[in-house]
Amino acid sequence: MDEGEIDGPPSRQVIALSIDYVLKIADIVTQGAQGDLVTAVVYLAISRANLREAFKSPRTARRHAGVLDVPDDQARQSVSVLAISRELALPYETTRRHVGKLTALGLCRRGEDGGVVIPYEVASGEASLSGIDAIWRATLVFICDLDALSVTYEAKRRRIAPDFRRIVARMAAYYLLDLLNLARASVGLNTQTALLVLAIIRANSLHIARDAEAGPRYARPDTPPPDDLRRPVTTHAIARQLKMPYETARRQVGWLEEAGLCTRRGRGLIIPTSALERPEMLHAIEANWALARSLMENLAGLGLGAAQARRWLQRDGRT
Repeated sequence: MDEGEIDGPPSRQVIALSIDYVLKIADIVTQGAQGDLVTAVVYLAISRANLREAFKSPRTARRHAGVLDVPDDQARQSVSVLAISRELALPYETTRRHVGKLTALGLCRRGEDGGVVIPYEVASGEASLSGIDAIWRATLVFICDLDALSVTYEAKRRRIAPDFRRIVARMAAYYLLDLLNLARASVGLNTQTALLVLAIIRANSLHIARDAEAGPRYARPDTPPPDDLRRPVTTHAIARQLKMPYETARRQVGWLEEAGLCTRRGRGLIIPTSALERPEMLHAIEANWALARSLMENLAGLGLGAAQARRWLQRDGRT
């Protein structure tokens, strides 16, 4: 990997692009789950837990690489609502409500042991296949975005299969869950509040990360952009983006303001420099840098590097 002319890793730029990427993934899953982003996150956490044991073997994981290579029900282990609640740091009743929504929609079902599982017919259904294809395209764009920052990983081998969109989508979904867990752990947030913080950061700073001049200038953890460069965003806009009830978003924003993690600027909200310079926030930026590099390395190991991503996008007429 070549980090170009930037003095140090562009980890602040990368986290802005990472947040945009994972929120796009969450939105894609939300459309399939017919709920809000928390419902989507609960769905992904159930799916990962169901297949955790099966995919401990890299050979098994790669055998289910293609979009039609769906693991059957025998490979899935049910997971309790309590375990999902603990994994996502969500109140049990909130988790149970989202699981109930997924169950009513037929997107998960109870196992014989009382746990929940995403069944084969859902994972192989039209909505799931469409979501995998959309996540694949978002991942290609993310690889190219990082390549533009000289965060470049080239394929270490020929691609593992003619079609490996499912395994790429699975890696992307796990990256979302890992980044969300990082956001929660860094500043003691629950899943709802962490999603809110990520959405505010995206609205405030994505334009800076993508700017050819400002991006490199504010790329490192120790060079945060000044508050007057951040684009404020209203609570209404964030609630709409997250498909979250306005009153829920308003309460969460109030907590963030009390904690000094969010402030008003004009009619909107920003995560100020004073919050982003906290040690726990700087740790999160550096930890995401490691997570993003690990994702890129794993994708390169499948045969999907920067050059391949550009070719796929060019073939689809997206660049």
